[in-house]
Amino acid sequence: MIIKYFLYKCFGKYYTRFALLYRQMQTYAYSILHPYHYNASRYIGTFLEQTCELESLDNLCQPVDRVIYIFWTGENEIPPNRLECIHSLERTTEVEVRLITPKNLSEFIKEDDPLPEAYQYLSYIHRADYLRTYFMYHYGGGYADIKRATASWIKAFDRLDTSDAYAIGYPEVGFMGVANQGIEHQELKMDLELYWRYLIGNCAYICRPHTPFVTEWYTETKGRVLAFTDELRKHPAGDPFGQTKGYPVPWVKILGEVFHPLCLKYHDKLLQDKCLLPSFRNYR
Repeated sequence: MIIKYFLYKCFGKYYTRFALLYRQMQTYAYSILHPYHYNASRYIGTFLEQTCELESLDNLCQPVDRVIYIFWTGENEIPPNRLECIHSLERTTEVEVRLITPKNLSEFIKEDDPLPEAYQYLSYIHRADYLRTYFMYHYGGGYADIKRATASWIKAFDRLDTSDAYAIGYPEVGFMGVANQGIEHQELKMDLELYWRYLIGNCAYICRPHTPFVTEWYTETKGRVLAFTDELRKHPAGDPFGQTKGYPVPWVKILGEVFHPLCLKYHDKLLQDKCLLPSFRNYR
């Protein structure tokens, strides 16, 4: 620790950049030399222990709906920059883009699976986190954050349709992008960092509906939201990002901390394609 402190004092941000690059290379090499194999006994006490079966093999033979769902969950107007991102998705992906807002959301909610009471108390960001999970489970197809697209999605849909994979997404960009900061289970936390190369990113993907991957994802997400109901009644979100005092839901609690562990569990049923990678510049 003394050596690291001395190097940081001498080289500042350059040392930080070098340290991050070194860790990136170290974890990448480790994942090649020590390939990952899912073992439920390693994650005792986590939701990864629970496994559901594929409802029907026919589900893997059906083409995925060629639609990309995007969500704007507030009553506020979509700002110009986000509108340009939507136009970029429509132009570039070459696939139908379907914007879901509070005005048309009810058309997609299943009668036997209504939104939980807690949904209305969530921040706009967490509402979108919940809805993407709901839609990928019930409908499948594509999901994208409202960011600019960088390539056509047609080949990605084709790849998924001609495989028995559960989903396709862009490769996770590095260990810093993994949502493991709040995970208390140390083996899971460590494996997510070491094996980030196996994961897909959380901003754009295409999923088959009703696979074990999306079923376990939705089941765990819904359970976490329901568990926050009482606290959310007392402290509902007062802003789009859930930054008001008392708001009980941590930033990645109902999405990243569920999605990335399941990506690791089902990595052999996920495809990666860089064409789904969005632009992370100037989207707000």
